[in-house]
Amino acid sequence: MPTRVHERLSLSAGSGIEGDRFEQGRYPITFFSLEVAEEIATTFEMPIDIELYRRNIIISGVNLCELIGQQFRIGEVLFEGIAHCNPCTWMDAMITKGVYREMKGRGGLRAKVLEGGVLRLGKANLKSDIIFSKSATEAMVISRLPKG
Repeated sequence: MPTRVHERLSLSAGSGIEGDRFEQGRYPITFFSLEVAEEIATTFEMPIDIELYRRNIIISGVNLCELIGQQFRIGEVLFEGIAHCNPCTWMDAMITKGVYREMKGRGGLRAKVLEGGVLRLGKANLKSDIIFSKSATEAMVISRLPKG
């Protein structure tokens, strides 16, 4: 199913984007950083095609890894950052060889919706109790993995 740009999205608490194939999934919402996409485009000397990254919401001005384990609000919608959204090797096939490596630690954020509402395309404020300390393009560093 191709990625599509929407003017507005309805999100429901406990699920995700109404009508999306992952609406009831374990991680119904994925965010990706516009700055990371821009850096990759510059590195590989190619235009940005944001739809190829296959994330639900593109955001700028924040390091998404800092939102893991945090609640944050965009417009009416309250989210909780759950986990880093690891890139897949598909990125090398669909964009260009090497993109997968460039996205490691910067693949985006998996989140869940705590309070639903409508998001509209365009500028919006992200509200959170945390103080951001990293640049938007800084990679997440994995310092510990759970036993399993």
